[in-house]
Amino acid sequence: MSAAHGEEVANPFDSDPVARRYVAGRPYYHRAALERAGIGAVGVALDIGCGTGLSSRAVREYAERVVALDASMAMLAAAETLPRVSYLAAGAEQIPLGDASVDLVTVGAAFHWFDQARVFAELARVMRTGAALVVYSDYFQGRLHERPSFTDWMRDSYLPQYPGPARHAYFDSEAGQAAGFSAAQYAESEIRVSLTGPQLADYLLSQSNAAAAIESGRIGAQALREQIREQTRKFFPGDEPAEAIYGIRVWVSAKQ
Repeated sequence: MSAAHGEEVANPFDSDPVARRYVAGRPYYHRAALERAGIGAVGVALDIGCGTGLSSRAVREYAERVVALDASMAMLAAAETLPRVSYLAAGAEQIPLGDASVDLVTVGAAFHWFDQARVFAELARVMRTGAALVVYSDYFQGRLHERPSFTDWMRDSYLPQYPGPARHAYFDSEAGQAAGFSAAQYAESEIRVSLTGPQLADYLLSQSNAAAAIESGRIGAQALREQIREQTRKFFPGDEPAEAIYGIRVWVSAKQ
């Protein structure tokens, strides 16, 4: 969901329990997203909203050095140690790097939490002319392959009970062009991830709607996990895994 005008947007991922659930539940789709972006090798890449380092692992394949940035100390504390990756605690609206010092910027599953007008202005400062900006995100389509009744459960039962928090648009093209970025090229694709019932529960607990419900005190994490497992057990007969269908959205722009 996108924020209405004037509605406050807060990132719900800044706590140690949320970071642990993120590590346990998130699929590694980031390499597939960057492959769709069509980027080449660079010197210095800035990975904004790096979270626990999954995105940094992917961008490291393209860059000699990666500066990985996140505003959440909890997420950074859970991040994996990676060669050629240095982590910094900072927000995207005030990046602690010099002018024209970055050859590539990637933002995975985070841009919709930012004040994008401010972030585009800051990116224009730290990026070199011609440097690429890749914004991408995954989204669970609420589908398990050949198990259509799961979609009914997600749509009619789970999501109405635990709606997602307010967020900004995934990519504000007008704000980007106002800050001197080219019109974004957009691509969308689909991947399938094999998940067991417990893995699906872990994934759903890592999402922002679950984080918001848990952090508000409405329900405990263990209670929500047990609820999800009980209600989805029927979709995993014999405890066999299912193919969860995810979408990937990718925007590619450049500093002009």
